[in-house]
Amino acid sequence: MDQLFFLLLILLPIATLSSDLTPYQICEKNFTENNMLQANINNILFDMVAKSSLRGYAISSYAVDGCETVYGVTRCQGDMSVQACSGCITRAAQNIRTTCPDSAKSRIWYEECFLRYDTDDFLGKADKSFADVWESFNAAENPKAFQQAVGELMGEVMAAAAEGRKKFGYGENRVSDKLTVYGMAQCTRDLGESECNACLQNALETMSGNCENQDGCRIFGSSCFIRYEIYEFFSFNATGGAAAPAPSIVIGN
Repeated sequence: MDQLFFLLLILLPIATLSSDLTPYQICEKNFTENNMLQANINNILFDMVAKSSLRGYAISSYAVDGCETVYGVTRCQGDMSVQACSGCITRAAQNIRTTCPDSAKSRIWYEECFLRYDTDDFLGKADKSFADVWESFNAAENPKAFQQAVGELMGEVMAAAAEGRKKFGYGENRVSDKLTVYGMAQCTRDLGESECNACLQNALETMSGNCENQDGCRIFGSSCFIRYEIYEFFSFNATGGAAAPAPSIVIGN
């Protein structure tokens, strides 16, 4: 049995721990009858699943003589435990090979994790395109004060993500005595500070253009992800988390 799918079958019970949210995926650069490339893709998926189960993320490349190199990254939300990250990435690897079986460039998003591979070397380069925007159906009360609070919050969490080793920032900001907004920003860990910042700034522009006055928004990108909500959607009480530091920032008193 192929080494990758042997591993995935072993880890299948773990995968059920990840979010049940229906994923968003993109399959590109289709190819036919290239067993060596298929093997390279399988091997990089194996490597990314293995690294994510140990580190909470993966940066990888794989090649054999005479065939294109395949490059890959994974991202798990920074508060996820290693076990939860492993389950989410395992599920992503399973689904991407099912839905994109003959694609040399594939990406898949879940609510809390992301997996990507490509035969073009994208590592260290900010992809400023965005796959999807999810906005709340509900408009914010007192939109002027709300947007000011969101702007302050996102500026802080984006700076924390760009500057931090784990490329993850989160926090909260009080809109009023009765309302707090929570936000996060994250880049894939192959990016340097300037590349992460450029991606996040572009994501913020996309957010501003699509989610103005809405009380929740998520921007799904290949190199970065930003989100805000009026409820707390991250948790740092899990044990064993590879990316579960003390809060990067907390705004407001």
